[in-house]
Amino acid sequence: MTSKLFALVLMAIVLLVLPTGCGKPAETPQPAEAAPVAAAPAAEPAATPAEVAPAPAADGIPDALPADLATAPALNDFAVKLYMKNVPPNVFSATVFSEQEKAKARKALPLVVEAYDKAIGLYDRNESFFYGRAQALNAMFTDTKDASLKERALADLDKALTINANHSPSKALKEQLSK
Repeated sequence: MTSKLFALVLMAIVLLVLPTGCGKPAETPQPAEAAPVAAAPAAEPAATPAEVAPAPAADGIPDALPADLATAPALNDFAVKLYMKNVPPNVFSATVFSEQEKAKARKALPLVVEAYDKAIGLYDRNESFFYGRAQALNAMFTDTKDASLKERALADLDKALTINANHSPSKALKEQLSK
């Protein structure tokens, strides 16, 4: 009886406190105001063209990997977002997609592969990196029918399953590609 009563009291407290805290935005500590600077700092030299990140084209897909992607998680995040936004499922095999959508996927896929290449170069123990690259290579294979892309995708899936034998997305894609 006392444990039920305790649970009811605890739930009531949570229900009373929860709504009051959820309506307010989180407070972010603000830095103290800096003292006024007597002299203006010297101007930074203009960035050279090699230091400037490539601007995305009108379709939102950059022409090259952004230079600021220096870590495996950042490269993975870039590749996942680029793939999800620009490569719909079955884009090259379903008849509902326009040539413009297919062209957008064709432009995005090499960047996805390049991002995963660099991510794997930085950290080669994440099965999701190999799976993501295999997924992109499989889409490129579906478009071009280039057997070397299929072989590379299968090799990546083997590596993903070597890292984690229970990685079900890799198992499913490998089964699909092996047919």
